[in-house]
Amino acid sequence: MAAGQRRAPTNPFDVFLAPNALAINKARQEHLGSLGLDLKRKRVLEVGAGIGLHTPFFLQRDCQVVVTDGNPENVEEIRRRYPQLTVEVLDLEKDEPLQLFGDFDLVYCYGLLYHLANPARALVRLAEICRGQLLLETCVSSGNFDEVLFLRDFVSNNQAVSGVGCRPTRLWVMNCLREGFGYAYVARTQPDHADFPIDWDYPPTQLLYRAVFVGSKVPLTLDTLTGEIPRRQSTLRPG
Repeated sequence: MAAGQRRAPTNPFDVFLAPNALAINKARQEHLGSLGLDLKRKRVLEVGAGIGLHTPFFLQRDCQVVVTDGNPENVEEIRRRYPQLTVEVLDLEKDEPLQLFGDFDLVYCYGLLYHLANPARALVRLAEICRGQLLLETCVSSGNFDEVLFLRDFVSNNQAVSGVGCRPTRLWVMNCLREGFGYAYVARTQPDHADFPIDWDYPPTQLLYRAVFVGSKVPLTLDTLTGEIPRRQSTLRPG
């Protein structure tokens, strides 16, 4: 950069619009749509919504969506994009009464849990206002024990609000979901993206490992879900 030149201001929403972020969102939504869950005409709470790029998935299914995020800047951008929707600031690190939002058929929590310093408390609180299913996608650790690891997370760049994130094992997530919801499932397939491994005995060496879970207040009998923790999964290949 030449002397005297100013660096162009960084758009705080670029992290959501980067090619890899858009690619993983596409893979996530194609995968969710393949699970056979009843997702039409539901009352949905979306938590950690970023700037609302996942919201159209539910609007296209005639859902009533309440959209939330912990970052007030993000919330203002969501309101700009969807002025017809209820959009609120919700920081799951704070012990605010979620009952003010009402009850929901579905709670959508994709890409949030691993940015929380108290993920167990967040899942309990979400279970209290969910009468159907929690749709959960999160980064996990590859261990086989019931444990959660904590680490520093970026406060800037639209990551953790508190500066602390976590990496729970899949067993930890399943046990928490069973405790809060009664029933817990893992998707038998993984989204078509490199962050979602399929061989958990010999996972690839990479920074992030992700998995998809469903917590439910009622038992589900779908071939796409399992109540066990699979050692191997397959990748969903759209089309």
